[in-house]
Amino acid sequence: MGFLDGYRVVDATRLLPGGFCTMLLSDMGAEVIKVEQPGLGDYMRATPPTKDGRSPLHASVNRNKLSIGIDLKTRDGKKVMSRLLSTADVFVEGFRPGAMSRLGFSFQAVREVNPRIVYCSISAYGQEGKLSSMPGHDINFQAMAGTLGYSERSGVPLLQLGDMTSGMYSALAIVGALSKRKKAVHIDVPIVGSLLSWMVIPAAAYLATGKAPKEGHSLVFGSTPYYNVYGTSDGKYVAVAAIEEVFWRNLVGALGVPELEHMRFGTPRERARVTSELRRVFATRTRDEWAEALMHRDTCTTPVLTVEEALTSDWAKGMAMLAELGGELVVNEPVKSRPAMRSRPFTRAPELGEHTSALMRSLGYSKADVSRMRELRAVE
Repeated sequence: MGFLDGYRVVDATRLLPGGFCTMLLSDMGAEVIKVEQPGLGDYMRATPPTKDGRSPLHASVNRNKLSIGIDLKTRDGKKVMSRLLSTADVFVEGFRPGAMSRLGFSFQAVREVNPRIVYCSISAYGQEGKLSSMPGHDINFQAMAGTLGYSERSGVPLLQLGDMTSGMYSALAIVGALSKRKKAVHIDVPIVGSLLSWMVIPAAAYLATGKAPKEGHSLVFGSTPYYNVYGTSDGKYVAVAAIEEVFWRNLVGALGVPELEHMRFGTPRERARVTSELRRVFATRTRDEWAEALMHRDTCTTPVLTVEEALTSDWAKGMAMLAELGGELVVNEPVKSRPAMRSRPFTRAPELGEHTSALMRSLGYSKADVSRMRELRAVE
């Protein structure tokens, strides 16, 4: 049995936060039904770069799901949605506060259709407050949560941290609600707040000193030689995290500079001297040469890999971090369990409306009903 076998999740979200949340639930065995706007679908379907007309991002995040196209602005579409929600355990929506209420699917309305629904709302700033109606995307969320403000060289982030963080919190809260559910539950997940809660180390630095952390501010912000990044002779980098005494001793010994060991907790001037000396030493060999020499000698030193190198690395292959579904590669989930979290095989991300007919028939609609609604463009 999969962890969430037997649970039905209706996903009315677009883009990454809700999609990532329900991907996690689907990986644990839940049946996830993706409700998409006819003719358009989830915007992630067109997120570049694409391959053979499909977006690898969409393919990864929407694996294992079913797709039904419903126009929630039509009367017939609303009826189909209501009937679908009456069969669900979970409803996830990711619109601005008030949007689902205007469509007729507020928490109160859905609770009347399904008294035991777990209703999860994901939005930028939560359902209440002055900023609740503001639009935004991940770079806005990171800007507001402080993750872009620690450096004078703030730029466009590589990772959509706010989207992913809120998606994980949503999935965690949903699983918790399902474990003790006796009546309807409304879960309100703010994306910006989710990300700020992950800023526990920078926040702790501020709370302790009254100063906002900057580069070089403290141990994990580059103020020490034993927790830093160093350039190598080939223009690449290695990461050093020799915080513990034994790792520091092993590192300076392997680098041939054991005289630096006693300056691990030196004065600022001594730390600057040690950092300068380590830069000189690391610059004498290539990144991969240092990785070969240091990784398996308890030095807490690793090469700084590119995305391509990480995806094709031996460790990623060993964890099966890339999986093939229906002829296309997707990024896989790292968590493994025995027995498996999902009892059924993983499936490829669906085409828009691929399961509309089958799902509607399961809800009691006839072939004629489905055909009529297709002609009216209430469903696709």
